[in-house]
Amino acid sequence: MSAKRPMVDLMALTAQEAVPMAEAVQRSAPQPEVAAPVSVKASAKRGRPGAQERVATANLEGLAFKVPQSFRKRFRSRAAEADLKLNELLFAAFDAWEAQQGFKKS
Repeated sequence: MSAKRPMVDLMALTAQEAVPMAEAVQRSAPQPEVAAPVSVKASAKRGRPGAQERVATANLEGLAFKVPQSFRKRFRSRAAEADLKLNELLFAAFDAWEAQQGFKKS
């Protein structure tokens, strides 16, 4: 049979005792960037025809609904072809529907 392992001194492992290795590079946590709104013209120049103004993701709320798998594939494919994020395509589609129905933008 094997001998029992010696007990580990947990106090020696606390932050008070621990120090980083001399050769270790210290990193800080990345600061989240808030995207500034981009005009439709500027996004069209970047190859995003019909892209709407960017919305800071911090201001967005979740929206969940079920769609058929074929629609999901088509939607994702069209967004990728237009170099749009999924929510950008949804915003553009909703704006186009409102314009078609004669709703005024609020």
